[in-house]
Amino acid sequence: MVVDLMEVIRRTESGPFVEERDFDIEVIFRTIKDLVKKYGIEYQHQQLITLDPQMADAAFNAGLELAEHAGMYCVDTSRVIKFNRQELLYGLKAAPRELRVGFGKDQRTLRASVWGKLERPFIWAGFSGAPLSEQDFRQSIRSYIKEPLVDALGHGSLHIIDGIGVRTGSPMEVRATRQELMYVNEALLREGRPGMPYVAAESSTTALGDLATMHPDFMAPGNFHFVPTLNELKVDYQRLTKTMAAYEYGVYNINLVDAIIGGYAGGPEGAAIVTIAAFILGLIVHRASVSLCHPAHNKWVSTSPPESIWAENLVGQAFARNSPIINIGDVWTSAGTGTQDILYEIAAITITKTLTGNHPHGVGATNGKFPHGSGLDARCMAEVAHAVYNQQLPLEQGNEIVSGLVEKYEHKFADPDIGKPYPEVYDVASATPQAWWLEIYEDFKSEMENDFGLKL
Repeated sequence: MVVDLMEVIRRTESGPFVEERDFDIEVIFRTIKDLVKKYGIEYQHQQLITLDPQMADAAFNAGLELAEHAGMYCVDTSRVIKFNRQELLYGLKAAPRELRVGFGKDQRTLRASVWGKLERPFIWAGFSGAPLSEQDFRQSIRSYIKEPLVDALGHGSLHIIDGIGVRTGSPMEVRATRQELMYVNEALLREGRPGMPYVAAESSTTALGDLATMHPDFMAPGNFHFVPTLNELKVDYQRLTKTMAAYEYGVYNINLVDAIIGGYAGGPEGAAIVTIAAFILGLIVHRASVSLCHPAHNKWVSTSPPESIWAENLVGQAFARNSPIINIGDVWTSAGTGTQDILYEIAAITITKTLTGNHPHGVGATNGKFPHGSGLDARCMAEVAHAVYNQQLPLEQGNEIVSGLVEKYEHKFADPDIGKPYPEVYDVASATPQAWWLEIYEDFKSEMENDFGLKL
């Protein structure tokens, strides 16, 4: 049976004692370096979507071996939460394969991807990861909800309330997460989609905000929130508190893993392996119903660099082929809304995700730095994902398209076009895109069909 959550807590105090620096270097860095060599995993810039199934299988086995060898490090106790192979495999076996979420006309089914069967994409949209003012939040959220292909909402965080900054661990963290949920529920009602599922409490960096929203008047059971795995393969009592509170209340936990390409995991090969290990461990430690993949480039942050795309493709294929679990992946771009570049980045990431078992989640425009996002970004993500599904795009063609798109933007990361703020690309009153922004998007759609054979 799955290791009991109380037993996980016990192991935070009874597991082997290790200095954090030793865990980073000896357990993570050196082990991953050895596993990359042992399993022959190699990043290929010309094959961003892996066409070698043995590579995906090798990555899964390497991730499973890392999960068993490393465990998850508890920062607060300097103890390692260890699991044997049988416990890890049972955790994988017991993981949900589908969730029925939302209610009424907006009820949806979120499924794990099984290799050889391209699933209908589940579109999770909003200004992912962005710190927003109250005005920006309330105005822009409508543009995502109005998109008919959007299945679930996830709309950033509030960084200032009534002119007071939201500080970590302060009373304002409680106020911000509650206010965030008020605005989410208000917008869903206003746009006629009260049954749309959502991920929320994004304004919370500690357990305070999450605890403050676990009430039906704010975040009803059956919705989602994030429990990040700290880099790399670490957890603390704040994260475990979030896990326990949500698990017992009835909110689904999303294990957010943002392995750093160029950090202790090494290159994209190591980032893929550590993400696979974190997903396996998160099923037990975080009681995760959903696992979110965000291989972050150490220099560019976004998930659109070729190394990030390749790593996520490998993670998705590894699970779809060997042990399907519900995976989603961040669509985070360096460019901002209102630009041609953001559309190329969105398309490259989304095609990769849809083909390799990760439902798209985003768009985190400008890496969440500026309030430069809009619902048309989500429309692009959704229409690209559905085009891949409707055409049953072969892996080989997908790889060609993604490689061609990457060539259009990868030289711009040092100085990306951050676009414009929401009120300059949308009519705020009607929550519809400005004509010039819509024209750019229509031209992009024509280019995708004429140059790449993908009809949106």
